[in-house]
Amino acid sequence: MRDPDMFKYDVRVRERMLRAGRITADEVGRLLHALPDLEASLEPVPLNQPALDVGATASSVVRSTFSPVGASEEGHGEEQGEGEPA
Repeated sequence: MRDPDMFKYDVRVRERMLRAGRITADEVGRLLHALPDLEASLEPVPLNQPALDVGATASSVVRSTFSPVGASEEGHGEEQGEGEPA
């Protein structure tokens, strides 16, 4: 943005400016309505997003198995109560 006054319409601060009363919803509406429609001049850019790949299989996920907390080496998993011999 070349006009510093336009920063108050930035989507990152717009809600704060509206709550503070520095801009009104009508001003925002007029500004958005005045913007030119540039959809025809867009060029698609392919992005590789492996996390969204529906072809990913469960075998590609690394999994680890951990013992439950409190389980002893022998696998008893019991805690000693008060007064019980060790």
